[in-house]
Amino acid sequence: MATTILTPAENRFLQLSQPALQLPDLTRVMPLLRDHPTIKDSSEFLSRSARQLLVDQRVAWLVQGSEAWKLLARLPYAINDSDHRTDWRHCALCHKPVRYEYHVVLRTDGHEIVVGSECVKKFMSDEMQYLMAITTEDNFHAVAQYDDLTAHYPQVPEILWDDQALPHLPQSHQHRQRWVQKGTKSTVTGYLKHRSPTLPEQQLSPYLTEYQVLQDVDQAAATSQAEQQEKAAAASERVAEQEAAAAWAAANQAQSTAEQRLRASTDYRGYLKAVATLIVQHLPLAAFKEHLGELTMPRSLQRLVNSYQLGVMATEFARTGQIQATRLQIVPRYLVADLNQVSRQLAAQRQRDWNDDVFNAAVGFDLTPAERQSRLAQLHDSWEGQRIPAAVYPELATLREKLTQGAALPAGWPQALRTAISKRLDRQPETGWVPARKNHVTPKQLRRLVDRQPDFAAAAQAYHRLYALPAEDEAVTLSALQRYTLLVADQRAQRQQATDNLVAQLLKQK
Repeated sequence: MATTILTPAENRFLQLSQPALQLPDLTRVMPLLRDHPTIKDSSEFLSRSARQLLVDQRVAWLVQGSEAWKLLARLPYAINDSDHRTDWRHCALCHKPVRYEYHVVLRTDGHEIVVGSECVKKFMSDEMQYLMAITTEDNFHAVAQYDDLTAHYPQVPEILWDDQALPHLPQSHQHRQRWVQKGTKSTVTGYLKHRSPTLPEQQLSPYLTEYQVLQDVDQAAATSQAEQQEKAAAASERVAEQEAAAAWAAANQAQSTAEQRLRASTDYRGYLKAVATLIVQHLPLAAFKEHLGELTMPRSLQRLVNSYQLGVMATEFARTGQIQATRLQIVPRYLVADLNQVSRQLAAQRQRDWNDDVFNAAVGFDLTPAERQSRLAQLHDSWEGQRIPAAVYPELATLREKLTQGAALPAGWPQALRTAISKRLDRQPETGWVPARKNHVTPKQLRRLVDRQPDFAAAAQAYHRLYALPAEDEAVTLSALQRYTLLVADQRAQRQQATDNLVAQLLKQK
């Protein structure tokens, strides 16, 4: 017997809620929802991936949708005067005629709909159902009073309705949290049941004061936990690096002369780097293999490893951040160790580059709000960017302004991001903002410096502002940059041949 995955009422609710949710997966299946009111697991139009997505995400979408709506303060409900059902308005969700109309509005854009009491109970949040009961039974103006109350005390909804509030609160403090919740709800309910122009400031004060104390305790516990996790991760990474180094050393010792020649060859090192570059992009396996097929594998490697084995290694790296390939017994250990070493180096460099780019987009560069938003959006699309909650990016867009005003980094950010930005903030001058400097530079980036600057002095100044290479590499880079700048100047002035002739004469006389 076919099972209904999504009923027509649930479908309409998700369609109406979608503008406020902006969930990529929901947006992707929205055309399907618009074309098919009822979706069953046996529906022929339903692809396997869409079916799995709906099964996995349906409940989460409905819950998030329930929080996107609120009762309309100026007209929370109305009762139709007619006794004839044909005169009644229809519920926007179940399409049944309803005499008791509840007017709800989308928080983001103010879109209003009429919903029946049963659909309010089925689809809307606990907060709305709580207000619905008080509005209907006690005080028509309860919603307006609640809006006024929460505008003055925005922590009240969090205390009453957020089950995930204070997630790190120690067990010993949880009885105080229950006391705050119970006292706050009792106070708010008493206030809402009677029309009142005065907020219950005095009655709420002890609970809100205690809640602030609990928030501080929760934050301290979260910071402590994050530090412990960071230490554990660092210790695990050191162990992994030691194991990788040991494997690499063992492979070096055990290898034959032929293996030494292979590992030292340009083809071998180049192919390893190309494969590692694909691995650290964390592509889907099919895409990884497609790009892998575009690479030319050196003949000396073709008898040692194949695309299936490289796919297993890519999957392992995506899952654990390292390659051990214990399942692949026939792959040479030195090849596994080499690919692991190169992949980890490239992944670390990508993460550092991403951290630099995020800092520069949020703080280091002088950008317009639109430019800042655009750069942060591009960084969010990368694999590294998707490890960060989407809610962080709007805060990054205003971070420079807040830091200028003396604010601290938001405590709710992932610890790794806080640490990365803190390190770069520590290198800032006492006044003004400067970019985080990259530890490597490409020829394309150097050419861009020359194209944008009038002479070598300006190009060098721009280079030092954006890059900081090891001393030996920097000396070579600046020398090449100066030569290239002079060469470009000669080409623009059409004096290249004369310059070449004079240089040739100078070298002859030497």
